[in-house]
Amino acid sequence: MNINKNNEELKTLYDELWNKLQDHDEMYVKKILNDCLKKLDKEQQETTFNYLKALFKKPKFWILFIALTILVPTILVVLFIWIALLVE
Repeated sequence: MNINKNNEELKTLYDELWNKLQDHDEMYVKKILNDCLKKLDKEQQETTFNYLKALFKKPKFWILFIALTILVPTILVVLFIWIALLVE
């Protein structure tokens, strides 16, 4: 029921916006819509940047990063030596 109410509110807002935009000339409406899209893209980029900043501040990230940095080369060396011994 809450979803239907939100959908109805969004539809009402959309209709109101559309009606107001129809009162203006086409170039003005195009400029407004392009500005809105640019603002949305900018907010998305800022959100992604803030997420990455928060990720780099978490100790779990750095522990996992260091563990993988050490484990992957170690596993590769062990596999190389093991395969070399099998071939010999």
